[in-house]
Amino acid sequence: MFFIDVQGTLIDDINKKPIAGSIEFIDFLNENNIPYVVITNNTKKLSKDFLQFLKDLGFNIKEKNYIDPFVILKDVAKKRKVAAFGQDSFPKVLTQMEYELEYDNPETLIVSIKKEYTNEDYSKMIECALKTDDLIGMHETSIYSKDGSRYPGVGAIMSMIKFAVNKDYKVVGKPSFNFYNEARKLLDCDNFNKITIISDDMMGDLLGAKKLGMKAVLVLSGKIKDANEVLPTLKQEEKPDTICKDMSEVLTLLKGRSL
Repeated sequence: MFFIDVQGTLIDDINKKPIAGSIEFIDFLNENNIPYVVITNNTKKLSKDFLQFLKDLGFNIKEKNYIDPFVILKDVAKKRKVAAFGQDSFPKVLTQMEYELEYDNPETLIVSIKKEYTNEDYSKMIECALKTDDLIGMHETSIYSKDGSRYPGVGAIMSMIKFAVNKDYKVVGKPSFNFYNEARKLLDCDNFNKITIISDDMMGDLLGAKKLGMKAVLVLSGKIKDANEVLPTLKQEEKPDTICKDMSEVLTLLKGRSL
């Protein structure tokens, strides 16, 4: 059984095109009836629209094999007046989900990712966080990779806000327990230790998964280009079980029953 990340794992960070072996990997799982869920921190499009985007790229992924933070946001963000920060498309998606944008007196602060965040944006986040105790990160990625460069992820930003206002926050997407647990239910699996997760994000995806008992495969096709960037910072029990160049290498291991 597999959890499979998208950005940097199935599609590349620059051109948003399938990475070598990624379409073939999904096809192999489908053809051999191997259970899997594609787990993405998508916050750009409605869930159905992002799934269609992946299908248009050639990925044969069904709705039952897909989950993103929007799928469970309604169960976490129950208050409707929200101060939303992220790419331009993010607040638009929230309004489509019948949330009301409110920055003067927000009931909830919701933070997603954006390459162009400025100190003024961080200042506005802090001001909103001072006005509400309901702080939500759409996910908790450590690093955001865009156009070949790396920026602070939502996890890094939420940690900054927490330190600034002394208030804790909730996480909707990876690596929160709620997100992984909903994905586990889609597999009809009773235990995390039966699941192998594949991702390019060691700190934002795999570390949390390892704590839940999953096996972890780190691919070096996204945020991390050299395993030595992260391995020295990890305890032995935190390290990935397998490291691969990309999904083509993962597929070779799977076909050889080494995964």
